[in-house]
Amino acid sequence: MNYRFAIVYILLFLVSPLAIGIDYDAYDEDVAALLWEYKNDPDGSAEFDADDEGSFKPSVLVFNDMADSDTVIDFETGLVVITATSIARLEDAIVEVVLTQIDPAVIDAKTAKDFGLVNDKTNRPFFWKQILDHKGQPIDKPWRAEMFAEHLSQNARQSSSGRFKIKITMAEEHKNIAGGKYIKLAKAASRQHNVSVSLMMAIMETESSFNPMARSGSNALGLMQIKANTAGRDYFSIIQGYKHTPSSTYLYKPGNNIEVAAGYLRILGTRYLSGIRHPQKLEYAIISSYNGGAGNLWRSLDKNANKTKSLARINKMTVSEFYWFLTNRHIRGETRNYLKKVSNKQKKYQNL
Repeated sequence: MNYRFAIVYILLFLVSPLAIGIDYDAYDEDVAALLWEYKNDPDGSAEFDADDEGSFKPSVLVFNDMADSDTVIDFETGLVVITATSIARLEDAIVEVVLTQIDPAVIDAKTAKDFGLVNDKTNRPFFWKQILDHKGQPIDKPWRAEMFAEHLSQNARQSSSGRFKIKITMAEEHKNIAGGKYIKLAKAASRQHNVSVSLMMAIMETESSFNPMARSGSNALGLMQIKANTAGRDYFSIIQGYKHTPSSTYLYKPGNNIEVAAGYLRILGTRYLSGIRHPQKLEYAIISSYNGGAGNLWRSLDKNANKTKSLARINKMTVSEFYWFLTNRHIRGETRNYLKKVSNKQKKYQNL
């Protein structure tokens, strides 16, 4: 089969209550538990909380091709699980995923028509160096992908449902490699909007684990999980100066997504959270409000959500007191954890 020129038509789904009926028996216990958690934990009791609108972990993608195979990719853990109805279809599915170009700037985000094709501009698949073959080599040619597929299929296991399955663990540095694709875009947006690159990258990793096709159950899209009718609309109205709600196609493009996110972070800092005098406290407030909204910040500080009274409380606190308040007393549990995650991730991007 000529994977270089063949067009593989695949429907793209995210794990959500309306996605697909996943055959949990086709997966090992650890993977099945992972998938079940994402589909059945809307109350946020799992380690990675769902939000109040029932969204699920955006780092997970499920590719489905006419029910004869499916590929689950978790950008967070670097785990790829493939199941298929036959060994031949399993090998085809392995080749497809290791050679895929899922960058939405190259393929259509809704139908992913060119799934399995190498990007002519770079001659590199999307998972270049993130997925290594059985000899530890990066995969960029069909022949190498086919050899890898044959190797993996020799150890395929057959589930009680009759489907064959394999797991691929990405390279240890997979997340650094993935994030590296977007550093230039983050730097450009940070200069434009006076937002730190470390903050941009930390939010990006926390929101999507660098999955450009991320979509939550609450319809937050792309690398920075932008909601078109809130952050997207604010960006165009306040930054660009005209009313517009961006489309999903627009927000799936990494450059657009990162630009809108940087603009929205600027809006939070200069408009919605104006009055917080200390720069570090302002950054903590921005991070919390990017996740939970400025209104919930004021509600956490004052029962009537009075901004003036809330600002007075914030400005009287020390930096450490304010951080403690946000991570222990913010009214949204998800936001309390979100600030911890972003702040911890920011440290590794400080030298960018």
